[in-house]
Amino acid sequence: MKEYYKAIADFHKKFEMKGTNNEEMTFRLNLMTEELGELAQAVTKGKGKKAIVEENIDLLNLIIGNFVSLEISSEEIKKAFWEKHKKLMSREKKLVNGKNFRISEFK
Repeated sequence: MKEYYKAIADFHKKFEMKGTNNEEMTFRLNLMTEELGELAQAVTKGKGKKAIVEENIDLLNLIIGNFVSLEISSEEIKKAFWEKHKKLMSREKKLVNGKNFRISEFK
């Protein structure tokens, strides 16, 4: 994670994003929505693994950029990831709609 974080932090620095709308979460959410749409097209139009990987990387870059924009360190990300992972691993798998499984907090 540290190398990915540094790469995206370097990208933000190179393009002088600090203090601009490029670091505002509403703007970033719109970018992520656009990229998610591109991923959906790659999947639904059968564009293949390479295109799907590329669109996922676009999303990953934006997500890491969110952390950079919010000045959340790679160590904080690591801690939050493992806390959430532990929570997810404690959940039960449940069949929904008769064919798909969900791992959610069912209440």
